[in-house]
Amino acid sequence: MSNEAEALLKLQFDKYAKFIDDEVWAEVEGYYHPSGVLVHKGKEAVYGNKDKSTYIAKFAEGTGKSVGTTTNAKYEGSGDYLIITADFSSETEKAGTVKGRLLHWGNFIHGGTVLSVQ
Repeated sequence: MSNEAEALLKLQFDKYAKFIDDEVWAEVEGYYHPSGVLVHKGKEAVYGNKDKSTYIAKFAEGTGKSVGTTTNAKYEGSGDYLIITADFSSETEKAGTVKGRLLHWGNFIHGGTVLSVQ
């Protein structure tokens, strides 16, 4: 299933990451499922498409223009549920290098996803 999951997710995830780098928030918002949640581990959780893209835009405002890279991406899945885990690093204007780990999972076919950022 990992090859199938990668085939389904990689191109979409790469487009999503590019929209974040380019600060195209209207497009970023379109990648979220209305029932999804963004969890910033140890800080807060954000629900709703607009609130999730606004949260990321506010973070970007504080860190300035950034260029991100994703490494160690692992794609998995079972049935309609697909998972990507990866390390990320963003070189930012104001905050230097921001690093973390992400986990994005959910029923991508019928909706409901969770994006967890550490």
